[in-house]
Amino acid sequence: MDDPSVRLATLVESLTGDVVFAMSRGSKELFHSDTLAWYLDRCPAVGEALLDAWQVPRTGQAREARVRREWRNLDLVVEHPGRSPLVIENKVFSLPDTGQLDAYAAGKLHGLDHPVLVLLSLVAPGWPDGSWTTPNGLTWRYRSYEDLCAALRPCLPGLRQADGFGADVFEHWLDLIGKLVRLAAEVGTPAGAEPLLLLEEAVAILKSARLDATVQKMRCLHVSGLVRAELVREIEQDGVIVRTTMSRGQGIVEMFTAETPPCFGWQIQEGQFRLVYLTGPGPAHGPGPTRRANREQEARAYGDYFCFDQARTLLGDAGPERPVTAPNAPLAFNGFAPDFVYRSIPAPDLTIGQLVRLGATYARRALTWHADVWGTGDGRG
Repeated sequence: MDDPSVRLATLVESLTGDVVFAMSRGSKELFHSDTLAWYLDRCPAVGEALLDAWQVPRTGQAREARVRREWRNLDLVVEHPGRSPLVIENKVFSLPDTGQLDAYAAGKLHGLDHPVLVLLSLVAPGWPDGSWTTPNGLTWRYRSYEDLCAALRPCLPGLRQADGFGADVFEHWLDLIGKLVRLAAEVGTPAGAEPLLLLEEAVAILKSARLDATVQKMRCLHVSGLVRAELVREIEQDGVIVRTTMSRGQGIVEMFTAETPPCFGWQIQEGQFRLVYLTGPGPAHGPGPTRRANREQEARAYGDYFCFDQARTLLGDAGPERPVTAPNAPLAFNGFAPDFVYRSIPAPDLTIGQLVRLGATYARRALTWHADVWGTGDGRG
């Protein structure tokens, strides 16, 4: 079965015929968190297996055994006697931004003694060595759903002796996870030469399971992780933001020079590469034509930032810039309230490798502009 479309169709058919998948679709992350929590709470051997596989230290402290869901907004907190607490942030088809993880580590772990922090997801976040160290020194470690399966499947024979029905459900759940892992490998984590946007044939196949938007988001998350890996120094030193969002069922990959505007950045959406300026608070921020005109006037002061020469070097002649600006007329912009203006070029066939190179190049260019405009740099790139 070498035809990728046939493989994908077979996998999707297997998912749509899986009753556990049907049960999971309404809540996705909640379903998997609740299922994992139930087995960890009711089956001590499952908990021990997971803690061992994920190297949760033995402490000798006789703490109370308990599993808590949504404690202080944390997805899952697992406490076993003689072990450090395990905190799991479960994202399945998505990823949190690192600011969210920093906030959890700073303010929501009070009372937990040396917790082990785990991000569980189908998609790798692009962290160096699979870990993210927060400003207060705590470290989140990425674990894949494949890792979860590998840790839990050896528990199945013992569980079957104690609870036959529970074991059946457990096995079906692990099988579902295996299918989702294969889906991510098949179409959710494309190689460098593959396109960012799903091919129409793949979209048609995935629509039958209502997975087309989910997989497109997964592809965007994958490439966000690759861009982060290219920008490790800039993220650590300058606070660069690289993230994926969704709009109208389409994935968006974007980068900004700061969490709080005013700042520069770029965005990939619906086959466009956009150079972006975000205004800060003031007369250019907010709805209405007057404030939009103020935003555009503010962005014109940085008109040379909106130059696509490097993009054309990387992509070839992608097509004309939008919006079209008449000769000798003020630079024109598209945008969205309350703070967003941009110019764009077409990039409908962008590959993963091209996007990573383009994203890293323009992230560094945006940083140079940000530093120069706000008086912390020594020249523009």
